[in-house]
Amino acid sequence: MAAGLAISLMAGCGSGNKDTGSQKTTGAAAAPAAKESQAASSGNKETITLRIGSGHSESNPWITALEDYFVKNVSERVSAETGYEINWVKSYGGAVISLGNELQGVQDGLVDIGCTILVFEASRLPLQDMVYSMPFSCSDPLIVADTIKQIYSEYPEFTETYEKDYNQKFIGIGVSDPYGFYSTKEVKSLADVNGMKIGAAGINLSWIEGSGAVGVQTSLNDTYQNLQTNVCQATIQPTRSCVNLKVYEVAPYYLDANFNVVPFNSITVNLDTWKDLPPEVQTILTEVGEGYLDYEANYINEIHEQDLKTLEEQGCTIISLSREEQEKWAASLPDIVNGLVKNLDDAGYKGAEIVSRYYEILESHGVERVRDWNIGG
Repeated sequence: MAAGLAISLMAGCGSGNKDTGSQKTTGAAAAPAAKESQAASSGNKETITLRIGSGHSESNPWITALEDYFVKNVSERVSAETGYEINWVKSYGGAVISLGNELQGVQDGLVDIGCTILVFEASRLPLQDMVYSMPFSCSDPLIVADTIKQIYSEYPEFTETYEKDYNQKFIGIGVSDPYGFYSTKEVKSLADVNGMKIGAAGINLSWIEGSGAVGVQTSLNDTYQNLQTNVCQATIQPTRSCVNLKVYEVAPYYLDANFNVVPFNSITVNLDTWKDLPPEVQTILTEVGEGYLDYEANYINEIHEQDLKTLEEQGCTIISLSREEQEKWAASLPDIVNGLVKNLDDAGYKGAEIVSRYYEILESHGVERVRDWNIGG
């Protein structure tokens, strides 16, 4: 299904509002927010309407960064450097594409640009999701961002999949903030989680296999209520989002377990929309998309320290899991990394090579492995 991309001519004619230009619509149908041409005193400008959306709301840092960096810079550069202006139609929080269905929504042209939350796409994007099956690898957003940039440059299959299989152009990637463990009781060790019901999203549930805990499939959107109603007694979720949701009100214990920072969200453009865009606009989208990762990772790194202070101010007890307990927790897990390698091999990727390379890049930044997974052994 072709995406709806509307381009309307805006011709300057003083302060009047008379429609003096024609509107061109590309794709199967006009975008829902496409408007009739209007006069503008700023001179001749064509307006391109782009629909952007995600299943997550602006309270999440990756969407905040999408707005503050990506949307802002695309708008400013297109206006300053080309004969066009961007009219954004925004639908965050699942208004058009629901959480877990962003990839399909962009593919089908429900939006022109989507921010896909990768944790829900393990079956369709196993390579892009691989770090979810590599727990305790690294919880530093800046190091993970540098690692992603390097491995994406070395293995183009990370980005080619979107265009080859899902009718969309990859233009950017973001990282999660450190995953935290919020609980209704104090947890200081692996033994403390035995028998607990722990909520997590998608593949994150693999992080508690072998711990004696019971996994409960949940998402950020359900976290507060699930903890409040005892559906679960703890949750593993990105720290910032839970602070914004005031999860500390129902789970006043926070464990920094070094679970992970992961490649969290991808920014893609519907391929039909992409082909209809002027080359100079494509260039700007590409360049701003490339810069998103650095901006977002730095933003997340800054706010994480603020979030920990906020938790303390709200009376939350903050505990750091010792290295010894991290090693115990990692050792209790089944061999999920080699399971990942097999899944990637089955999907046609060089599983052992790519996974090993990710760890090697982390090690080049001084990150020691919490568990030696004996990859390919």
